[in-house]
Amino acid sequence: MSKEKDVSLHWLDYTIFGLSIGLSLSTGVYHAIKSRIILRRGDRTAKEEYLMGGRQLPPLPVALSLLTTFLSGILMLGVPAEMFQRGAQIWLNFVIGVSSSIVTCYIFLPVFHKMKSTCLHEYFIHRYNSILIRRLFSLLFLLFTIVYMSVVLYAPSVALSPVLQINKWWLVLIFGCTTTLYTCLGGLKAVVWTDSLQAVIMYTGVFTLIYKGLSHPRVGGLERVLNIAWESGRVSELVRMDWRIDQYNSLWINLFSGTIVWLASFGVNQLAIQRYASLPSLKTAQDIIIYTLAPFTVLCSIVAFVGFIALAYFFNCNPLETGEITKSDHITIIFARDILQPTPGLFGLYVSCIMSATLSTLSSGMNSMAAAIYEDFLKNSLDGKITDTGATRLNKLIVLLCGLTSTALAFLAEVLGGSLRICISVMGAMSGPMVAIFVLALFFPKSGSKSCLISFFLSNLFCLIICIANFIQDPYHDLFLPTNTTMEGCDGNSNFTIRMMPNYNAHYGDPSTLYISRISTYSYAGVGFVLMIAIGWVTSLFEKSDHSVEKIRHLTFAGRNEPWPDAHHEFDHFLKEGDRKMSLFS
Repeated sequence: MSKEKDVSLHWLDYTIFGLSIGLSLSTGVYHAIKSRIILRRGDRTAKEEYLMGGRQLPPLPVALSLLTTFLSGILMLGVPAEMFQRGAQIWLNFVIGVSSSIVTCYIFLPVFHKMKSTCLHEYFIHRYNSILIRRLFSLLFLLFTIVYMSVVLYAPSVALSPVLQINKWWLVLIFGCTTTLYTCLGGLKAVVWTDSLQAVIMYTGVFTLIYKGLSHPRVGGLERVLNIAWESGRVSELVRMDWRIDQYNSLWINLFSGTIVWLASFGVNQLAIQRYASLPSLKTAQDIIIYTLAPFTVLCSIVAFVGFIALAYFFNCNPLETGEITKSDHITIIFARDILQPTPGLFGLYVSCIMSATLSTLSSGMNSMAAAIYEDFLKNSLDGKITDTGATRLNKLIVLLCGLTSTALAFLAEVLGGSLRICISVMGAMSGPMVAIFVLALFFPKSGSKSCLISFFLSNLFCLIICIANFIQDPYHDLFLPTNTTMEGCDGNSNFTIRMMPNYNAHYGDPSTLYISRISTYSYAGVGFVLMIAIGWVTSLFEKSDHSVEKIRHLTFAGRNEPWPDAHHEFDHFLKEGDRKMSLFS
């Protein structure tokens, strides 16, 4: 630009940012105190109160918590940037989560809710009599969560650092320590109630940005936004019908693999199941899922639509071409700064929106990781050796360690490249086998522990290989849709470099790279899912059944509405025997 922008923020912006942090901390302290008062009545255990909210959480905050948990700060920044750069495919990839929620509601949840377990992974004990499968899956879940949390913590800190004029590492520490503290103090209740407040901040922040953005003269209103999105080819990307998987994305990849990815979040993920189990009945949990479908669709849509508004704002002066930014992940935040900064306090509100999305994901991850670590690895070896109060304190210590670990790993996230890219890759690579292992158990009752282990290992290995190949070769780094940067659009400034399209069709990747590296990162979940189901089904044909089909009927889709047997003591006995046999994993 010909004249220097004033990028300084008003004191009110910093005040609102600070108040939102204080609100999260005070919520944790409040629920820690409230839980102590409840426990004095003696009608529930301290550990159940801490990890499960006493299984009596109100439906509305649980619904709001589910809305915010999987929409992290990365997605709040990365999804609009992807809409700006490559079109509307990413929107479909997110709203398809509605179908995953419906599948969860009527297929997975009826089986999982009646277990009345703190940790979802206990299912594998009942279904396969295998503590090994339980712990292997738990390790995958812990790896999935800790990697995601570290990137979720790092990426927004980097994006917010230049506009807040606060060092990114200080922001990493502020976000990480704040979340660790209130999650450690208040448990699941603090997480859920804080998520509820953060959901309000998120909706308010995004709607404010959309309203102010559409009102800005440089954007030119809703009609210009839609015209540019259509004429630049970004809307037509939505209906790309090619079936092949060696492309960046397509309609079919989004419909199938997108459903699998969101099932890994909403259907077979400890973060979500722990919330469903905290509700008093299956019917309440199912109602919550149905009631959140419309708000989830709206939230995903308005977050994505910010990318099209930013496109209209920057269409004639692309900051990636003027050198104002070097990473597309930062487009959203500088757009928000330009639009909201003139009104004191509004940019602080949007920063709080990004922070809320970040803290919500982190707190949910810490709480669920603590439940998984304690229930899957420690509980049975400590049975009879630790009091309920001692178990609660141990869980708080685990939350603290998980928080500190994710914060420390965030300092290593700088080498991972684009934040959305690494999230899509890692989540996709792990999601397929994570969903397939439950589908195999639910729909293939003759499958045993051996076919489950073999297929789970091989599918994860293949997904790991293609994920690494894609990360190393990055075959889609030249893929972008054009803007129209001009001197007039940049107020007479000619200091820009127009990005040139490569001499190959970038949508299908760099042809000089390996085929497996060009397999769409958005298709990883579908590839892993199909591979595990295929291997699991074939190997089960040669496997001698280690269980009676009728005995496990209540754990399958066919028996999803059948009551839970009374003989829990048989499984408790197996857990103790399994711990002795599997001491290597203790």
